[in-house]
Amino acid sequence: MTGQPRPWRPEDFDDCCETCGAPPGQLCKPWCDTGYTAEDARREAVRRQETADRTATSLAARNAPDLCPPHRETEAPCPPTRHRS
Repeated sequence: MTGQPRPWRPEDFDDCCETCGAPPGQLCKPWCDTGYTAEDARREAVRRQETADRTATSLAARNAPDLCPPHRETEAPCPPTRHRS
């Protein structure tokens, strides 16, 4: 992942805390024993973003054009009837 993690979005936090009832996207109440903190939320958001980045990278690699040896360096698609190895 490059740069800073993306900002939090409401869909990053879909569930209420089962212990203290804190609404989605909010930190737990001070007396709550789950210990869910802003740092925990940020760590989960970063992990989700890294997973999404890896998925996008692998999909892009899988969908890359098949390049013949003369065109690999320039990444220019090879004409269908030439240079196929």
